[in-house]
Amino acid sequence: MVKKKVLQLKPFIESVLPAKFDDIIEYDEIWSFVGSKLNRVWIWIALCRRTKQVIAYHFGDRDKKSFLEFYQKVPIDYANCLSRSDGLHVYKILTKYGHKMCKRKNGTTSQVEAFNTILRQRLARLVRKTCAFSKNFEMHEGILRWFIQDYNENIYQSN
Repeated sequence: MVKKKVLQLKPFIESVLPAKFDDIIEYDEIWSFVGSKLNRVWIWIALCRRTKQVIAYHFGDRDKKSFLEFYQKVPIDYANCLSRSDGLHVYKILTKYGHKMCKRKNGTTSQVEAFNTILRQRLARLVRKTCAFSKNFEMHEGILRWFIQDYNENIYQSN
């Protein structure tokens, strides 16, 4: 059923509102499991502070290569906006583009952290101590894409 629903989804970019010149993008990453607890997968997330929509996401490792693959998925209009992130070393790449790395406690990434909490609350497969992890990567990606697009559309309707 999930595969069928995912195949019916429109392209992800169509669920994202256009950027405005004063938008601020928040970047973060969370981890999950696929297949077993030994197989950790990182989910990179870019979220627009104004719209609270996820503008890009990527599955990979927590390294520079995965971050660069993720950053290629950020729509160009959003890539040119100011941005904020935590202190992960890979975000240093963005400092020349109006990016600030901040400590978690000062609240500059509160929107993306709130979205991560929503993910963990609503998708059992992302909870840290669970037996409900995804058995294969295709299902893991499909469920997350389906959830994010539904989230983006519901946020858009409420704004």
